[in-house]
Amino acid sequence: MARPGFLTKLDIHYDIAKIQAVVNDRYHLFGDNNVLLVNSHPESEDPLRDYSGWLPEDISEDDFTVVNREFRGTALEDLLQQLPFPYRRTRLMRLQKKTCLTIHNDTCLRYHYAIKTNPACFLVQMKDNIGEFHHVPADGYLYEMDGTKTHMALNASKEERIHLVISSLKLDNICEARPAAFYSGDMLGQKS
Repeated sequence: MARPGFLTKLDIHYDIAKIQAVVNDRYHLFGDNNVLLVNSHPESEDPLRDYSGWLPEDISEDDFTVVNREFRGTALEDLLQQLPFPYRRTRLMRLQKKTCLTIHNDTCLRYHYAIKTNPACFLVQMKDNIGEFHHVPADGYLYEMDGTKTHMALNASKEERIHLVISSLKLDNICEARPAAFYSGDMLGQKS
C-alpha cells in the first residue's frame, strides 16, 4: 500500500556509479527516443520501445516479464533482482532540457532512481491547482512515488535528466488519466 506522502526516500541503496556506467555505455540506444525499456512484454516486436508510454487496455504493467538482452547481467538487472518488492515495467526515462511531461496520474506506485539530475529537475504533485515540487537527487537511493496522485515531471534546467522508473503494485480502482481540470475538452478528445 502507498505511503501517505507523494514521495518517500526508501532505505534501498545501490551503487550509483555502477548504474551510471551501464547507462553511459548504452546511452546510444536512446537514439531520438526519451524512453528505453529495461524489461519488455514477451510478445514485443521492439523490446526497447514497445509500450514505453501509455499502455493499451489489453497490456498491463505486470506483463513486462522479460529483462531485455541489452540489460541482462548488468547492474540494472542486479538492482531489480535485489528489490524487496515485485517490479513491473521498468524504464530509463530521459527528460530533455527545458521540458515537462503532461499532468496525469498512474495506476500504481512508481519508484524513481535518479541517474543524472540537477537541482532544477522536479516531480510535481498537483494539489488542486497548486504544484508541490519534489527533487530526487542522484544519491543512489530509491524513492517511492505514489503515482496515483496527480503529478508531472519538470526539467527546468539546461541539461537532460535521466531516471530509472520502476512500476510496482497496482492500486485497485484507479484509472490512468489526464485530469480534465488541467486540459481543454479538445485536448482530451471531448466535444464541447
